[in-house]
Amino acid sequence: MTRLLLLPLLLLSFLSSGAAIQLSPRATVTVLTCSPGTELYSVFGHSALRVTDPGRFDVVFNYGTFEFSDDFYVKFARGKLNYRLSRSSYSDFQYEYIVTGRSIDEQVLDLTLEQRQRIFDFLEENHLPENRFYLYDFFYDNCATRIRDVLNETLGDELVYHSSFAEDSATFRMMIDAYLEPMVWSDFGIDMVLGLPCDDKLQAQENMFLPDFVHSELATATLKGKPLVKESRELLPREVEAEMPAADWPAVLCGLLTLLAIGHTLKYRISGKAGYVVPRLILGVTGLLGVVVFLLWFFTDHSTTKLNFNILWAFPLHLIWVFIVHKESKWRRGYFRTFALINLIFLLTGTFWPQEFHNAAYELSVATLAICLRLGFDASGKNE
Repeated sequence: MTRLLLLPLLLLSFLSSGAAIQLSPRATVTVLTCSPGTELYSVFGHSALRVTDPGRFDVVFNYGTFEFSDDFYVKFARGKLNYRLSRSSYSDFQYEYIVTGRSIDEQVLDLTLEQRQRIFDFLEENHLPENRFYLYDFFYDNCATRIRDVLNETLGDELVYHSSFAEDSATFRMMIDAYLEPMVWSDFGIDMVLGLPCDDKLQAQENMFLPDFVHSELATATLKGKPLVKESRELLPREVEAEMPAADWPAVLCGLLTLLAIGHTLKYRISGKAGYVVPRLILGVTGLLGVVVFLLWFFTDHSTTKLNFNILWAFPLHLIWVFIVHKESKWRRGYFRTFALINLIFLLTGTFWPQEFHNAAYELSVATLAICLRLGFDASGKNE
């Protein structure tokens, strides 16, 4: 009796390992492209591979799976977040997109049985527990780039891309900005923490870090001179569109802070008295932003948060002055005169730098300049 119970368990284990599953001639390999969602984690869309063998199985291999835990955000911020390749039925995969109103488009690849088997075997091997995890990198190693890499690895040089996307025509930052238009606060935050590497011009196939561009590149690709995609179809229609905000709220808020800082400095110049509430507010905001920039530059594994020149106006040490700014001294005057000059140079030359800055960054730099002028050139020894 025990042996009879063990037999189906052993059979199930053997099949689940994918060790010797041979595809039938009716099997298909397709690429799924899912439309952007309304949450930040889904705003860039999603890609996955589907292998269907009618009457046997219909599975989706998904490189975009992660485990949410208490330290999820800490790992993500430090660049140590592991994603994994998951395998599920198409019906289970589809359910999330039905619920969220996102579309699924499918591209059926024109492959020989041997090529389909090669892709399937590669995915099964990649799904083994010792292989399925990888260190996520938004630009260079994600659910979309993994699809590109699987096809390049298994199909080799016979796969040729005929891209209409010109090299050196766009940067990583420019590419993601288009998707972040409805999410103005996320756009501001991401622009703040991404450094100079994100302004590199994209080279061949690098645009395929976004699912929509995996779709468009495969649509014109050829395999042995024949179109790679033999059929495209919509599996689910898109029912939810992101709503555009009424205003660019970061720019509005930072503009108000700028007006407040300028008004404070003018009041001080006219009356000689203005207090320290506004300077503390501006220095607190820019100091906190500077701490974030500093930590992501020097204390994470993210390659794209290095060399971030937002630190010129959002400087971490501004935060210390929140507590001692009322203590007039030659050190205070020297510090703020230095940063008045730095901010002035940034404002005059920022548009010519290789790094692109958010509009709100210029506004906060103006606010910082106004406060630096007030604190760096106030009357020596004046008691307020």
